[in-house]
Amino acid sequence: MKLSTEAVAGKLAEILAEYLKNNWVDTPASKRAITATTDMVSDLQLDSFQVMEFMLEVEDHYDVAIDLESLSHIQTILDLAAVVIAAKSV
Repeated sequence: MKLSTEAVAGKLAEILAEYLKNNWVDTPASKRAITATTDMVSDLQLDSFQVMEFMLEVEDHYDVAIDLESLSHIQTILDLAAVVIAAKSV
């Protein structure tokens, strides 16, 4: 089954929103709308620990491994969706 970038980005936005709600309730980031173009660092002000925790959730959900080289190029949810799709096709 071929994954579309839009479908994966939508699911990633849901996973991130749930992650923020469950783990960082009192932060401004937990109350923001998350879309495919949301920048995880500049828009949500996630620190490296939060990004890594979120990446672990993504890896678990999609049963993929995201390497550090790919991680360094991810800014938006769309960027992450492309990396997930590439990892699934390996």
